[in-house]
Amino acid sequence: MSFFTSRFVRNLLLLFPLLILFAGCNPALNITGLDISSIYAGQKDHSLELNQLYNLNDSLTTISIILPAGLILPDPGTKKYTKKGILKYEVIGEDKRIALVDSATFAIADTSGFQDFLSHSWTFRAPMGMDYFIKATYSVPGIQDDYLLLEFFRKKNHLSQSWFRFQYESGEYISGNVTPYAMPVRLVTDDTTSRKMQVKLYSRNFPTPIPPFVEQSRTPFNYLADSTFNLELNNGKTQYFTPGQTGFYFFQSDTALIQGPTLFRMSTGFPKVTMHTLMRDALRYITSTKEFMQLNTYKIPKVAVDSFWIANTGRPDLATELIRKYYMRVETANKLYTSFTDGWKTDRGMIFIIMGKPSRVFRSFNQEVWIYGEYDDPRALKFYFNKAQNPFTDNDYVLIRNEYYKSIWYQNVQMWRR
Repeated sequence: MSFFTSRFVRNLLLLFPLLILFAGCNPALNITGLDISSIYAGQKDHSLELNQLYNLNDSLTTISIILPAGLILPDPGTKKYTKKGILKYEVIGEDKRIALVDSATFAIADTSGFQDFLSHSWTFRAPMGMDYFIKATYSVPGIQDDYLLLEFFRKKNHLSQSWFRFQYESGEYISGNVTPYAMPVRLVTDDTTSRKMQVKLYSRNFPTPIPPFVEQSRTPFNYLADSTFNLELNNGKTQYFTPGQTGFYFFQSDTALIQGPTLFRMSTGFPKVTMHTLMRDALRYITSTKEFMQLNTYKIPKVAVDSFWIANTGRPDLATELIRKYYMRVETANKLYTSFTDGWKTDRGMIFIIMGKPSRVFRSFNQEVWIYGEYDDPRALKFYFNKAQNPFTDNDYVLIRNEYYKSIWYQNVQMWRR
């Protein structure tokens, strides 16, 4: 089974000029009909945030989202925060064809004692045997723009991620199966069948991607685990274990199949980048090979980071401004694009950090298209990311590289070195 590969990359490279010219015909622009660029702003106020999504049975799936609560004031009498709005959702399934499976529109008025956390849950129809998008828009009276959610999930068999959740000892479920904590967790599922789970830990330092104008082929993934241990799944729960080592923990009930849920254990502080070693590593996109090697010779990583920014700006105040902006993009990339590795080390993370938020983003079952410029302008800059076949995550996309990007890439890198 191939991991770190995407389909049709070489063929699409040959068609790249046509893709640029006729982007409006691209399937990714038409599957969901939804521009999700506001989700990539990196702020909760611009999107709906997924809390949990999991399958109840072969027919139904449930979802919990966090609403943008920061725009409202508490009721003077109750001191409670109430968000009133209209939620519309569509469930789009793909098997032999793409079809609308379920949809509804309803009013919600959820209340919370905390301004920064208002959530809402509902159950929708999603039969077995398909891949899905759930597309949701949330409209608030007096607010011009809708809040958006577009979430992919699989339901082709009972081993996919959406049948499982991870839970802390406090009872809280981990959102997105990503944790920065070495705290006891357990695997939970509504399937009460008893079985043994083999857990494989992959703790590897994946390299940063090379620039978008240089063709790159991923090395085939080595499925030999760095370490393994076993857990018993009884009555829908395993015993607690502590993910002390960073990396990803892959759970298999059938070791003959490379399928199952994955828990990602990231560095402490994730998605923020506070460790100076990581701050130094994230400079790779805006440094030459010689410069980066020089930064790694510093005994104190903080000194390396400070010296780079001050040397390339000439002014401490400008260095402070660029540091804040640069590492905010790194943090946003971690939130949005983390897959088998930190989000900033992915192809989409690389483009986002250097180029900023796209003007338009469209996503299909197999591709994501980023547009910088006007939607219908043939001169607009477009990046095409193919969805990779990755058994550990559905959030892995590979950039279709082309020499076309070379001049604009260096121009934008230079903006960080003014």
